[in-house]
Amino acid sequence: MTGKEFITRWRTEIVRGVLILGVVFGIGMFVVSMVGRGKAALSDFGHQFDTNFLGADRTHGQPWMYAKPLAPDHTLWLRNINGSITVTQSDAQTVEIHAERTYKHSPGDSVQIVTAESNSGLTICAVWRGRSSACGPEGHFTSEGNHGSDVAVVFDVKLPRGVRLDASTVNGDVSVDGASAAVDAVTVNGDVTVETANGPVTVTTVNGDAHATMRALSGPGDVKVSTVHGDAQVDLPSGVDAVVDGHTVAGDISSEFPLTVTGKFASHSLTGTLGKGGRQIHITTVTGDVDVREVGATPEAAPVTAPVPVPHHPPRPVRGTPRPR
Repeated sequence: MTGKEFITRWRTEIVRGVLILGVVFGIGMFVVSMVGRGKAALSDFGHQFDTNFLGADRTHGQPWMYAKPLAPDHTLWLRNINGSITVTQSDAQTVEIHAERTYKHSPGDSVQIVTAESNSGLTICAVWRGRSSACGPEGHFTSEGNHGSDVAVVFDVKLPRGVRLDASTVNGDVSVDGASAAVDAVTVNGDVTVETANGPVTVTTVNGDAHATMRALSGPGDVKVSTVHGDAQVDLPSGVDAVVDGHTVAGDISSEFPLTVTGKFASHSLTGTLGKGGRQIHITTVTGDVDVREVGATPEAAPVTAPVPVPHHPPRPVRGTPRPR
């Protein structure tokens, strides 16, 4: 299941945020005076979810660990419902995954971690038992949700060079640092932050900030960074060829590139062609700011064709608790 399909499946939560969005649009010229109320309403939407997954009031279950060689040009699909996802670069051509299950009242073993291999890569899913769920190759994931379970799964991943990432959760942050291929990262309630040496990137959230940094853009595909309640920021390499468009209803727009900002009062837009144009870069938010920044381009790494023989390192401990919104 792609990131877009994942968001579609969780449209109930998204619709709640979009209904608030509709109110903001509906008041038209008065949105500036109402933006404080709009932000408060969306914050209430986010606070309905508990994101303190590693809090002292939660019990930690048996950790789950997995390691497997994963060659460049393959994909890691990671599917979660309740819990954060943190991804950092691996020192070897082996993907390493550590899953921490925490809970208050629900049985900790009611969530199973399922793996599915294919010629294209590896799929990892957090599956709540007793529900109509399925986890299969190529990122296939269907679930009726956790149905009131308070079990959270916190994923900490080390990603090999050249491996594409498609990661999604519903309640929790997604943080990707040190990727070197295309990334698709999705959540509903939480921040999404992605940094890769070579895009493109898709970053999607409803209640949270959306931030994508690409140090090179050689692969095909458009860039999409979107949120409803939060800031949207894109960091692009110098000399990039792209057509950029951005939009915010109640925020500000800034750009370090020669792009045109239009609009006043309640709505602002950003448009322009960089270099030779070509791929599309879409940046959207409702209550937040749009920011386009420039990062220095780095030389593209040579393709990796075989595992790199370096010492094995165990997965690093799960990093801090995602901040609640």
